Amino acid sequence: MSEFSQSYHLRTSDKGEAISLLKRSGKHGYVFEPINGWVTFVIADGDFSVDEEVTEQNTGTLVHYVYAKDHGWELLVYNKNKLVFDYNCAWEDNLVIKAGKLDLNVIQNLIAEQGNAVDNLESIFDIGDIEELFALETPPAYLIADRLGIVHYDWLSYDSVHDDPSFFQGVTEI
Repeated sequence: MSEFSQSYHLRTSDKGEAISLLKRSGKHGYVFEPINGWVTFVIADGDFSVDEEVTEQNTGTLVHYVYAKDHGWELLVYNKNKLVFDYNCAWEDNLVIKAGKLDLNVIQNLIAEQGNAVDNLESIFDIGDIEELFALETPPAYLIADRLGIVHYDWLSYDSVHDDPSFFQGVTEI
């Protein structure tokens, strides 16, 4: 089975802020305990694209993370309801990268807040071809999540939490 992950990560240490965001947007989901200044949450009916109501109601820094092992990955960063970073890397037969707003300063600042290294950041987003991508030991999506200090991201989606909420400690259903 191939991994399909989709999650949101709100830059806060207050789980209540993520709960309020879900309520304002009228969404059902699960909210995790804060770790490293991030509160992870997943929403129902996610179709692997960002939910416009969630981003419209956002009042902080919000990351939308998608990783589909056999298809691609995406990282979006919002400052309030404004998209400030947009990267999508897809593969089937060929590698296709769409980087509408590839402002590495946004990512560097978030990484620096974690005290993590910002060197070689470009290499995560600058993949030349599909062979290079598959030769990597660790998927770029995992590398960036780790550098950002995001803990909950792999094999994570609304369905994975809904199917076994006991697997994830401290998760609140909204």
